[in-house]
Amino acid sequence: MNVFEKLPALNTLVLKHCSIEEIEPPARTLNDMYALHLDQNKLKSLPDIFFPPNTWLHILILSGNQITKLTAGNFANLDFLEELDLRDNLIESLEAEVLRPLRSLEMLYLNNNKLTRLDAGMIPVLPALRTLSLAQNQIRSIAVGALNLPKLEHLYLSENRLWMVANDTFSKLPNLLGLFLNDNEISQFQIGSFTGLHNLTTMNLKGNKFTRIDSRVLQNLTSLNHIHFSEFHHCKAALHVRVCDPKGDGISSKSHLLDNPVLRASVWIMAAVGIIGNLLVLFGRYMVGTRSSQAHAEHSLYLRHLAASDLMMGIYLAIIATADIMFRGQYLLYEEEWRASGLCAFSGFLSTLSCQSSTLLLTLVTWDRLISVTRPLYQRSGSKTRVILRLALLWGVAASAAAAPLSATDYFGPQFYGTNGVCLSIHIHDPYAMGWEYSAGLFILVNTFSLLFIGTSYLRMLQAIRVSRNETRNTLNCREKIVARRFAIIVATDCLCWMPVIVVKLVALGGVQISPSLYAWLAVLVLPVNSALNPVLYTLTTAQFKQQLTRFFYSLPCGASHELNGYDSAIDSRNSLAQMTYSTTANGSTRRIPQRKDRGSTNTKVYEFK
Repeated sequence: MNVFEKLPALNTLVLKHCSIEEIEPPARTLNDMYALHLDQNKLKSLPDIFFPPNTWLHILILSGNQITKLTAGNFANLDFLEELDLRDNLIESLEAEVLRPLRSLEMLYLNNNKLTRLDAGMIPVLPALRTLSLAQNQIRSIAVGALNLPKLEHLYLSENRLWMVANDTFSKLPNLLGLFLNDNEISQFQIGSFTGLHNLTTMNLKGNKFTRIDSRVLQNLTSLNHIHFSEFHHCKAALHVRVCDPKGDGISSKSHLLDNPVLRASVWIMAAVGIIGNLLVLFGRYMVGTRSSQAHAEHSLYLRHLAASDLMMGIYLAIIATADIMFRGQYLLYEEEWRASGLCAFSGFLSTLSCQSSTLLLTLVTWDRLISVTRPLYQRSGSKTRVILRLALLWGVAASAAAAPLSATDYFGPQFYGTNGVCLSIHIHDPYAMGWEYSAGLFILVNTFSLLFIGTSYLRMLQAIRVSRNETRNTLNCREKIVARRFAIIVATDCLCWMPVIVVKLVALGGVQISPSLYAWLAVLVLPVNSALNPVLYTLTTAQFKQQLTRFFYSLPCGASHELNGYDSAIDSRNSLAQMTYSTTANGSTRRIPQRKDRGSTNTKVYEFK
């Protein structure tokens, strides 16, 4: 006896998670059943004639099984069925005869199956169908006329492999309200892709590969109220649409290149500080000159090149800030032209050249200091050729790295620097964009190596100073703390500049979504901060600069007579820390003697930290 004969009034039957592998046709006593749930089982097929005539079933849930194929009689006699759920199965193809009996069907779910294409006739004319979901399949193409559903209102084709939308693909969907094509591989739209969709109100095109879309593709969508893109600049093709998302990328918006007013002001401040501070270093060091020793001359030359490198970052920020003013209030109209312009490419080249040359020069300056402190008797060559070659190699490497994306090869793509409005190559917003290995190498590997080298080098220098103090029985603990504090500030500022970039870049490559606002501040403010701080750390706050500044002020008529002030006191005492005098005896050996206070002595070897 059929167990269901005792349940003549059964309305809903749920057989979920029962590991059912095979099922027989239901008894006639279930003709009046409203809903049948057979989801999350192990069904691989259905009976040829699944339901008897006059079945009143309205809802049939078969999701989460292992069904690979459907036959013509599987859904026969389901004249009243309104919802059919076939999600999460293994269906590879459909025939028109399978769904043809479902004249009352309103909702059909075929998500997450193995469909590879939609040919004409696979889905028959279903006069009552309002919702069709074909998401998460492997559909690569849709034949013209494959979707002939006069009452369809919502069509889900997201997370497939569509690469093109051909003319008249959706022309037989006159009542369609929502079209979801997000997360495909669409790189091309034909002009008539959306012909016939006069009632469409919502469209989602996020997560596709197209870089631009012609406004003519969307111009016939007169009822469209909401459209969603991956990048806000595509909204230029949909100016007639009331709501277009996203409204910006964290840095730029449809109105402004630099959308945040605080960010806008910060860029101007950073540009001014970077340009003025580094110009002061360049002109100041050329006007003041260098001391006679070869070590001081080399060190000063390195710092001049560092200032020139950081000056380029200031110029880059000034270009971006000026472009923001030029496009203020109407950036979207010029956004594509700006990103593809030679000035944007030059700006990206300038910022990358500045970042990489500055990083390499800071490493070189640290190495130069390390040699001076740990090897005080090291005799440098009097020839400038070695230094010039070293700097030429450094600039050559940095310039080559910055110029590589301008080659527009298949690896970098046509607009490597133009992927964002500020023309940066950091690419946190799209970590796996074309040339991502190049970007990761510059901002992760190079910066990490330099940061580790600088940190360990300053620790070694501080240790050498302490050893020197102990050997000379010097008790200048206060001045040692000053030097240690200065070293700590240098290392800390490098960490504050480089570590956020390294960490965020790694996190983005790990698949974590980075907040657009965080990306904006990181790209426009944190990344260039070293260019503004380097002049202060390496020149403007050094004892030599203060000494020259003091002499300049006292050379003025109003300062002809003066007393020893704080600047002079600092200058007089700075050389007493970690310094050693070396005297050569008659037999050629070297012995250490206490430092004489006579500044005219020529046998004095002094540690300088400038």
